[in-house]
Amino acid sequence: MTSSIGEMLAAVVARAAVDFVDRNAYVRGGSAVHAVATVRWLGDLEVPAPLCHVGVSGGELAALRPTTAAVTCRRCLRKQGADELNALPMSEQLPLFPFRR
Repeated sequence: MTSSIGEMLAAVVARAAVDFVDRNAYVRGGSAVHAVATVRWLGDLEVPAPLCHVGVSGGELAALRPTTAAVTCRRCLRKQGADELNALPMSEQLPLFPFRR
């Protein structure tokens, strides 16, 4: 078997793409559910990532877990233009930049 690195990476990307079809994502160590979009990863390869662009350093695909749960990340909801943003309790997610007094 003589596969090039490019072919192996393309296979990993293809598998990740299948895993996230019609799915949202949890980021390892987090409790918020993120919407998923694709981002450029290596060369021209595009991989699933949180729509809000937080929580995954360096495109680490193993940090994302697919889920059918509804999106709870406020930044993802805002980017989607969701009406349900105001319906979420404030305790769902900590603010990105805490207010200082």
